[in-house]
Amino acid sequence: MSLLGWMGMVSGSGRAATAPPPLDEVMAERFRERTDPRRGDWAYAHFVDLRDALAEALHDASGVWLDYGAGTSPYRELFTTAELQTADIPGGESYPADHALDRDGRCPVPDGTFDGVLSTQVLEHVTDADAYLREAYRLVRPGGRLVLSTHGVWEEHGGQDLWRWTADGLALQAERAGFDVDRTVKLTCGPRGLLLLLRWYGRDHGWPGGGLIGLVLRALWLVDRLLPPAMDTYLDRAFRDLGHTTRPDVPFYLDILLVARKPGSPR
Repeated sequence: MSLLGWMGMVSGSGRAATAPPPLDEVMAERFRERTDPRRGDWAYAHFVDLRDALAEALHDASGVWLDYGAGTSPYRELFTTAELQTADIPGGESYPADHALDRDGRCPVPDGTFDGVLSTQVLEHVTDADAYLREAYRLVRPGGRLVLSTHGVWEEHGGQDLWRWTADGLALQAERAGFDVDRTVKLTCGPRGLLLLLRWYGRDHGWPGGGLIGLVLRALWLVDRLLPPAMDTYLDRAFRDLGHTTRPDVPFYLDILLVARKPGSPR
């Protein structure tokens, strides 16, 4: 997950804002949650769904790819037959990258340098999303691929958090940048996403106990407090089929994965 924009893991995981852990510890935990999501984690279902969808999209990646806005580059292990290079703005909460982006997000390499560009949870943080997509288009060779994920419904998080998308809106924006869109995949959908958000809100804020609905929500909060993996076990058993889908009749989803190509023949 990119750290181009600061991701609000401290507040999102229920840690006290008055005593944040050291930055190295925060970064290591972010990396672990995405590479090895565990039931009971604050957003387990979402991270599992994103990792699985990325694995499916990248299973045949070859050549040289760029993780554009890499942060900790948690999905590099998915590149089993391709070389992955990284690019990010120097400093802040990212690991040292192969390419230093300027403040406008431009990468100092020639046009068509890469066979593919990976972008995970970056687009919502950049000031000019169209310019970011045009730069991704410039960086990839003709016939090369873009694999990009960003948020549909999600909390406001981190320092600069600017945008949210629908699947159709994200596809349209990628097409305006010049890409041919292969597919958009909706992630953590319907009740799988709704229950995750309910559990997440309860961890941070609790629920008033008045009335029948309040009692149900308080019971949910208590189960999650005593048995943190229980909710995720239920979500996997009942709604794993809603982890990722291309169905047009699914109107609610936490994330979107877009797979697109730059027109033209491979060199």
